[in-house]
Amino acid sequence: MDQETITQNLIVKAVDLTHDGLGVVRLEDGYTVFVENMLKGEVASIEITERRKKFGFGKVVEFIQKSPFRLVPKCKHFDECGGCRLMHMDYDVQIQFKKYRLELMMKKLNQDPSLVDDIICMVNPYYYRNKVEIKFAQGEKGIKAGFFRAKSHHVVDLNECYTMGKKSFELLTLIKNVCNELGIKAYNPEDETGILKSCVIRESTRNKEIVILLNLAKDSFEQEAAFVEKISTKSLLVKGIGVVNAQDESTYSSDEIRLIYGKGFLNEELLGINFEIGFRSFFQVNTIQTERLYNKAMEYARLKKKDKVIDAYCGIGSIALSLAKKVYKVFGIEVISSAITDAKKNAEINGIRNAFFEAGNVESVIQKWKKYKFDCVFVDPPRKGCSKAFLNTLLNMKVEKIVYISCNPATLTRDLEFLIKGGYSVKGVTPVDMFPQTQHVESVTLLTLN
Repeated sequence: MDQETITQNLIVKAVDLTHDGLGVVRLEDGYTVFVENMLKGEVASIEITERRKKFGFGKVVEFIQKSPFRLVPKCKHFDECGGCRLMHMDYDVQIQFKKYRLELMMKKLNQDPSLVDDIICMVNPYYYRNKVEIKFAQGEKGIKAGFFRAKSHHVVDLNECYTMGKKSFELLTLIKNVCNELGIKAYNPEDETGILKSCVIRESTRNKEIVILLNLAKDSFEQEAAFVEKISTKSLLVKGIGVVNAQDESTYSSDEIRLIYGKGFLNEELLGINFEIGFRSFFQVNTIQTERLYNKAMEYARLKKKDKVIDAYCGIGSIALSLAKKVYKVFGIEVISSAITDAKKNAEINGIRNAFFEAGNVESVIQKWKKYKFDCVFVDPPRKGCSKAFLNTLLNMKVEKIVYISCNPATLTRDLEFLIKGGYSVKGVTPVDMFPQTQHVESVTLLTLN
């Protein structure tokens, strides 16, 4: 394919969608091109923007035939932000697309696709996020705040957002205004000016509370007292503000947080259990769907009062504590020690005495328990899935039931293949739309020992 062919506009039809919602088109010579913002069945004139050996990427120049399932995206930032890749797609089609991804997974595993149940979707698929991580940059007219544009470090300055909670967005606007008023500048890594790198906003819609963690380039900023006064008086929902000189802005950071206002946690309720959620605690971002997900997981497990259960990758104990009253004992494992501290505290708050938690890598901690008989293991790993060492230990333990919660169909496919070869059968898969408007899909899978 020469340079002239690359830049020439081509009339193509999308024959499928990729896992992240790009249109799949095939040229006359069989070359595959992935096109952003193109739905299955649509015909368009496209321009190829990048060519690789086996596939390329393109963009739509003009639509010739649009899908009847195409919507005008609600958000004005749709094209530049990239956070809501499916917002141009009717919601019924979004959820069918997500279910289809899991059916494809089953086919790849030589399993019956009909084992994939209907997706658990949302009545209102907007304003669902209880946590957002916001980046800051300094603009000509003041501070910019929002998400990074896809595959870049360019901050999209948000004027609206349809996934974060409404009160969180109102607070974000207030933070920008207060920073501009007080002369608090965003950090610029090129010349090391400014101070504000990013922030985490957590919201409990049930308890009407918000907490904020500001990630700074220094230990403190001189306008702290004025910032606290203006934020706390103008937003009564704000119950805590923390600051940290952030070498690491991720959830895994161990940089010390300093509280400058209120408390360092949020109160939330999930399935009748009360949780204290710290600034960095892992907690599912969609509270409504999390309850439905956990209910499905427990329904799959068919727990009995005499059962002993493991909650691997337990975080602050949200699954373990939700099921504790249904079983004899539950043991939680989590690599982040601060999360284990939170889990133990949450067990105490709820008067739960049959939940035990240990910090460490799941593959190491579970070795200590492998000689004991467990009835069910709940697995809820990060996107990278489970390690082979952990899966091998599960196979050796011959646990009767494994309930696998996943946010990534690719690593789920890999791990299920390993467990199936090791003697387990997939009995059911339920997709859960935890992240409407995006390409991501959560799922819960039941495996039983043959």
